[in-house]
Amino acid sequence: MAICVTTMPAAGADLCNFNLHFGRIDAFLYTRAEATDAMTLASDAAEWADRISNSDALTASGTPAPIRYHYVIGEWPLPERTEIEVSAGRTSYSAAKHSLTLDIDDTGATNTALLATEQATTKRRRVWIIADGQLHGGASGYLMDVTYLGLIIPRVKTEKQIIQVGLKYEGNQTAPITSVVPIFS
Repeated sequence: MAICVTTMPAAGADLCNFNLHFGRIDAFLYTRAEATDAMTLASDAAEWADRISNSDALTASGTPAPIRYHYVIGEWPLPERTEIEVSAGRTSYSAAKHSLTLDIDDTGATNTALLATEQATTKRRRVWIIADGQLHGGASGYLMDVTYLGLIIPRVKTEKQIIQVGLKYEGNQTAPITSVVPIFS
């Protein structure tokens, strides 16, 4: 009979010093899904400065591509998981399936032209998320399916139009990095 080895990662609890982070996704960054499009070091401000551009031409395959970004309002809800019973009465879970919807409120000519080109097509992208000053996605980013869903025009004059983007990801969330990308700090 096999003996199960259990490890327990460190946990944090401090009554005197709160370590709180507040909600909402503030920015969404993305590039091609190629391995060479990952960052070398996610905390390197110079590398981000070299790569972030909403207008630089796409580089040849094998050369790090520019990283595009949008300021957004969004949330990252709990993923969908299926509980699976396995042998000996044990329980396991399917891979976590994440589904995010982000709202872009910059509906100017550049973003609506992007929407017209990309709408209703799903592309695999390397994605980073910034929320409350923390960068999610590490150096590699999350490999997500990105779909520009459409432009929502509300019926009320006092409500803003938004472009909605859907992101789908299967896997676990990574620990965030506290030093954010220079243009977002």
